[in-house]
Amino acid sequence: MKNNYSKIAKRISIISIMVIIIGYFLWTILFPIQDINTLTDAELLTTQKQLALNYSLGRFLLYLGFAGFIGSSLYLVVKTIQKRSRPNR
Repeated sequence: MKNNYSKIAKRISIISIMVIIIGYFLWTILFPIQDINTLTDAELLTTQKQLALNYSLGRFLLYLGFAGFIGSSLYLVVKTIQKRSRPNR
């Protein structure tokens, strides 16, 4: 039974990485902007919201992917530590 949870956590990690990649491409501006260094942070944010494919969905997918990846990675690390700290039977 405990092996199934590890498999599920590994799948969640892989899916989370894919969600992060998709979210990044939706969130970012995919074409070059001339003199982007001269823009203030507020102007850059406004430009990004206007020119990104889907800024709000991309940001949501980034946060969701990071949360899923961190959660599943922590689970896998804790299970590995528990497995190594137990005496062999």
